[in-house]
Amino acid sequence: MEYYLYRIGSEILQYLFSFLLLIYISSASSMEPIEVGALNKGYSLNDHVEYIVDSLGESEAEQLVLPGQRWLKHDKETLSFGYTRSVYWFRFQVSNQSKTNVSHLLEIAYPVLDDIQIFIYDETKQLINEHHLGDKIPFDQRDIEHRNFVVPLELKAEQSSTWLIRVKTSSAMQVPMTIWPEREFFIQDQSRVMGMGLYYGIMLIMTLYNLIVFVSVRESNYLYYVLYVASMAGFLASLQGLSFQYIWPMATSWNDSAILVMLSGVVVFSSIFTRNFLELSKDDRLLNSLFGLVILASVIVVFSVSIVPYYILIKVLIGFAVLGITLVIYTGILRWSQGFSAARFFTIAWSSMLLAGVILALNKFNIIPRNSFTENAVQFGSALEVILLSFALADRLNQEKRERYDAQIQALNHERIAGTAQAEALEQERCARTAQEKALVHEREAREAQDRALEIQRKANETLEEKVKERTNELESVNQKLAELSTTDALTGVRNRRYFDQVLEREFNRARREREQLSILMLDIDYFKRVNDDYGHQVGDDALRRVANILREVVHRTTDIIARYGGEEFAIILPNTEVAGAYIVAEKIRKKIAKQQLEVNGIAFSITVSIGLMGDEPSKGSNADFWLKEADDALYKAKEEGRNKVVLAPSCSVTNRLEGSDAERNS
Repeated sequence: MEYYLYRIGSEILQYLFSFLLLIYISSASSMEPIEVGALNKGYSLNDHVEYIVDSLGESEAEQLVLPGQRWLKHDKETLSFGYTRSVYWFRFQVSNQSKTNVSHLLEIAYPVLDDIQIFIYDETKQLINEHHLGDKIPFDQRDIEHRNFVVPLELKAEQSSTWLIRVKTSSAMQVPMTIWPEREFFIQDQSRVMGMGLYYGIMLIMTLYNLIVFVSVRESNYLYYVLYVASMAGFLASLQGLSFQYIWPMATSWNDSAILVMLSGVVVFSSIFTRNFLELSKDDRLLNSLFGLVILASVIVVFSVSIVPYYILIKVLIGFAVLGITLVIYTGILRWSQGFSAARFFTIAWSSMLLAGVILALNKFNIIPRNSFTENAVQFGSALEVILLSFALADRLNQEKRERYDAQIQALNHERIAGTAQAEALEQERCARTAQEKALVHEREAREAQDRALEIQRKANETLEEKVKERTNELESVNQKLAELSTTDALTGVRNRRYFDQVLEREFNRARREREQLSILMLDIDYFKRVNDDYGHQVGDDALRRVANILREVVHRTTDIIARYGGEEFAIILPNTEVAGAYIVAEKIRKKIAKQQLEVNGIAFSITVSIGLMGDEPSKGSNADFWLKEADDALYKAKEEGRNKVVLAPSCSVTNRLEGSDAERNS
């Protein structure tokens, strides 16, 4: 009896243990979905996501989406984990309980993350979409061209989806995620852009103003100040993704290096500026050695960017940057206490920068939370600093003027005393000598006044010449932009027909003169009118832009010309290209366009093009209009033969036509 009671008790305990374990696993893997159906403002995901640390980087999304994974709940205000070599996976669920489809945006507002992979699963755990982002990927491959990482978040009525996000980076592991309604996102982004525009406007004005002062007075401190301000602006522009968006969108390898190079420039030029501005004595060996160490370390970082990993160099550089700012503050306080009046503005300016730099460093090392203030602390501090440093430079210049004036007054006093003593010693010659001295003084003052007038005139002439040169450069730049706009199609961004006609005549004459091959492609979108009628002109415009983008991807030689010839028709000039090569290019264009998918209201459709090709070595009796007509006739022949094909003009030479046929078979 006791045995049976023991056995029954054991089985009950086993079932109870299994039940509790099941509850634990379910609670560990359960996740409350985020309702986005009625979302009307930005919704931060920082404390609504779960994460897994993948130290080896071997986990796959197909595994992690399944139940039973040990996800950790993130309950802090910011998704910040400092510098780490591990891969981080993040998970959240969204649902749309409304009766209408929603179209929102997911923003990851840290633009220096190296690699981001986003996997989207439906309610049955089937993969429905994925995105690949990061600053190691060319900027033009982003779904939405924005300095931050932005992807569409779309849900049909009464549906939900699970999002898995894999992040690997050598920068700080900060992943601030927000779900935005599209309209609210662009409204908020406008405010952010205005703030950045104000900051970079201040930096630009300070740079240009002090550069002009440097050119005028040839004072090296102004040059070091300008280089420091430019480096600071470049560092922050790289950190905020602006440089990658507007300056080097294809230079993925340089993007990380730019942050290190610009920050090194900040440290180097601020250290040199401090030593020169505060007139640090050569006897201060300790301070000079420390500044030299900071400068040397920063230069070594610049030359190590292609050898040492980024996450190591950035930690080292941030440490030396904080050391450098501390040295600058200490030196400013020291010189202020020694009676160097210009050091007061200098010390106050760098105190604001020290505070901002410490806040940014603590933020990157995950010691303080990431928010708009801690992320932009360096902007606030540096803007205030450059303004105060400009005041310090002006104050130092005024101080030097006062010292020169006092020296002149003192010299005149000594001269007057000497004259009085001499007059007392030579009483009989006093009147004559006094008159002679006054005449000499007047003559000297007249000479000095003349020299000052000449110096003022010289500086005025230099300033006038500089302004004339700047205005001339501005006019040339404006004229160049106007000329480019007059030859560019506003809808597609490619050249327009007028530019095409000019270049065709020139290239035709050149090819005939130099006896080179020339090929012309005429393209027409098939059934384009049906696209406009069925889906609207906005979809038709989008189709034209996509075709233009594909043409730019395939035809990328600098001598090639792409133009919108009219309506849905495009024309391409391929200098020094035989028919066989032109045929291969045409086939690539045709196939790539045919693979494009356009989507309207959930309905996907594709477009095709028909292409006419004319190519040969221009003869003396032919002209550009005849070649254009031949290519156009070949285009319409392609239309008659069923569309979505490439047809050679009958006027191509026999050899070229044979080569074109071979190219057709090979393609």
